[in-house]
Amino acid sequence: MKKNNQALDKYSILIKQILALYYSGCYINNKELQKLAKNIGIETDLTDRETMFKKILTVAIKEQKEVKFFKEISKLLKQRFDEYAKLANDYPNSNQIIKEWMHKLKSTDLLIKQRVAQSLKGRYE
Repeated sequence: MKKNNQALDKYSILIKQILALYYSGCYINNKELQKLAKNIGIETDLTDRETMFKKILTVAIKEQKEVKFFKEISKLLKQRFDEYAKLANDYPNSNQIIKEWMHKLKSTDLLIKQRVAQSLKGRYE
């Protein structure tokens, strides 16, 4: 279990970035986390978001599914981006704030891809 905790430590900032609305640009609820986990074959109980995220990621690391998990998160971020784009189009007066959310979504997705790549690179060296 210690090895998994060390792996979680590598993702600690990323976890906070994804779960914090201010940084990520969207709120991912615990039901969505449960669905993301199920999509990669991991069953989890509903609890608070941070605990769920860490439990899912711990199992994903153990089963070498963390890339799949983060891809599922990226898909969710892309869906939100598309929803925001539609909102920005439908409500032009809200464009400025919606564009800021969209920028945060893109930044979070980029961060996910960078951190996962760094983590995998270290694993196979």
